[in-house]
Amino acid sequence: MLFVLVSITATFLTVTGLSNSLNAVISSQRAQVAADAGALSCVIYGQDAVEQSVIKNNAMLISIIITANQCQVVAQFDGVSRDAFAMASSDSHLPTLQR
Repeated sequence: MLFVLVSITATFLTVTGLSNSLNAVISSQRAQVAADAGALSCVIYGQDAVEQSVIKNNAMLISIIITANQCQVVAQFDGVSRDAFAMASSDSHLPTLQR
């Protein structure tokens, strides 16, 4: 009987831990999607489109940093913040972060 009780408790704790980890991963990904969408809309449509894009992704806009041809957006979803960069280019050559 004790073994069954210990097994049920261990299973419950494992499932609870996995659930919390999964929620953190999902929040992180949703914040990243919102930041990516905000950065791209900033480069394509301008600064005024950023907040609307982030809000459509159910996130909160934390900050926007705009330079001549680059935009950085920080978005937050469920307490998790992520940032994204987008760069405008009029050339056919697009720089990447690959090394």
